[in-house]
Amino acid sequence: MLKLLLFLHSLSKIAFHNPRDLRHVFGVANSVAKDIENPIADIRSFPHMDFSEITERSIRLSFQTFPRIGASISLVEAAVLSALIHKINAKRIFEFGTYKGVSTTQIALNLPQDGMVFSLDLPEDHPAYSLAIPKVAEQQIAAEKGKGILIPHDLEGKVTFLRADSAKLDTNPFRESIDLVFVDGAHSYEYVKNDTLKGLEMLRPGGIIAWHDCTPSHPDVVRYLRELPHMPTLVHGTTIAFLVKAS
Repeated sequence: MLKLLLFLHSLSKIAFHNPRDLRHVFGVANSVAKDIENPIADIRSFPHMDFSEITERSIRLSFQTFPRIGASISLVEAAVLSALIHKINAKRIFEFGTYKGVSTTQIALNLPQDGMVFSLDLPEDHPAYSLAIPKVAEQQIAAEKGKGILIPHDLEGKVTFLRADSAKLDTNPFRESIDLVFVDGAHSYEYVKNDTLKGLEMLRPGGIIAWHDCTPSHPDVVRYLRELPHMPTLVHGTTIAFLVKAS
């Protein structure tokens, strides 16, 4: 009750000095309310970590910017992903969801010379998928052509493209040999579950599995991650959550 009274007092002061600022206050409040109105998609129960806590040593990260490219990781998220790679000296990365290749590029830039990222997406000539993808926007992304088109030519030697439905992926050739798995394919519950379970099969003990879009706007991602035996850690200021596989 005290916090509510203090909030109302602040609103009255804003209304008196500059009523237009109330639009911003109510906009932020509305956004936060939407984030927590659906209990299934509430991320407050996740352990949180600041970027500075990911690694204890000084590291040099490499980035490439892609202005105005949507449906991909932000620059801050690229930094988090790169720091996780350096944290465990990863050489073999498996990525679910190539799309245009923004995250693939960031991964490749931060791998050693003998590193490799295996990036999986649907084949462009037959983009059929076998599990449910309810959102129309994601169905459209799945059918888009130009997968990996933004990856610079000088990094292509560090990328192995795999073109298949992840639901039909055979993990045996990769079993317990991957240092880091990045799950950023379809965001439906069925595909997040499929990609996570297969990612854990491929991940070596002590390796890291990370998920993109752990946010209320993607409730199926949050819902599945909340069901895991061990809750992943969410990095402040990003939608990236990660978990270290037990040794």
